[in-house]
Amino acid sequence: MTHSPLISVVLPLFNEEESVDELIERTVRSCITLDMSFEIIAVNDGSTDATFQKLTALSAEYPEVRILDLFRNVGHMAALSAGLHHVHGKAVIIMDGDLQDPPELIPSFVEHWRNGEADIVCGKRAQRGEGRWYRLCSHVFYRLLSRASGAIIPEQVGTCCLLDRRVVDALDTFPEKQRFFAGLRAWVGGRQVFITYERLRRKYGYSRVGGRGLIRLARTAFISFSKVPLRYVSLFSLCAALLLFFVGVTAMGIRLFTDLAIPGWATFTMLIGFVGFVQSLVLAVMAEYIAVIFDETKARPLYLIRQEIRNGYPISETLPSSGSLETTACAESQRMQIRQEEVCTADVGT
Repeated sequence: MTHSPLISVVLPLFNEEESVDELIERTVRSCITLDMSFEIIAVNDGSTDATFQKLTALSAEYPEVRILDLFRNVGHMAALSAGLHHVHGKAVIIMDGDLQDPPELIPSFVEHWRNGEADIVCGKRAQRGEGRWYRLCSHVFYRLLSRASGAIIPEQVGTCCLLDRRVVDALDTFPEKQRFFAGLRAWVGGRQVFITYERLRRKYGYSRVGGRGLIRLARTAFISFSKVPLRYVSLFSLCAALLLFFVGVTAMGIRLFTDLAIPGWATFTMLIGFVGFVQSLVLAVMAEYIAVIFDETKARPLYLIRQEIRNGYPISETLPSSGSLETTACAESQRMQIRQEEVCTADVGT
């Protein structure tokens, strides 16, 4: 007897009270068509609206829904890591909670995975609902990142994807706190298939990321996957040093072997300002990398879970996070019991 593969769907959510009902309903409806056992991991990333209350009610209505309620808002990447750390499936599907990634893509993702075609199935955006300026910035960002990092990071491919269990286990071993998911996924590699879809505008509310969030994400991507900024400022500093050396030699030659006057204070002021500019630039770039090193060496947990909800009720209190070195026996026994129940459900289904 062969067991039906267990599918996990991870949905990071932050203040999505308007869309969460439709999101869960459409996700459940798409997963039912798979004829497989499945689970939906909804990660409440410290929402301040009624998202958690709605999720709790939905978990009572749909037993496949599990909720990870984080202590505070830790950001999209950390919430995504929390979901990946607690999945049980042999294949894991990741989607944003704003319905821009349609849950109806799930059957297509799973079909390619079941046929053994790919370890990673990614949704590639044929058309984006954002404006032209956003699309242009995205295009330039991916072009620059691919050239700077040397890694093949597909353009117009976000977090919407299916990952084989082996890929999820590999990502779960990465200890870094500053995470750029598309880059980490590309670094793992494996066989990849791309499914083209139209990414629509948000149906409810507005994006919580904003311009600053996108800039932080770009900064994380470049620092995590490229040494090019460091090498460029090092080369720039070397060129500046050589230029200043030749200027000094020229000034000394003029002073010793000619009767020409030494350039006045304006020239030296300009040179001093140039040296200060070079030093400031180098220190600024180094400071960005040192800031990342500082965050990594603190070794704080990537996230903390307040409670896990299933069937409308909490099943554990304060589960350990992936960044924590401590594991409670109670939480571990509860998790093992849940896995045994899911295996039994899969056996009954077959």
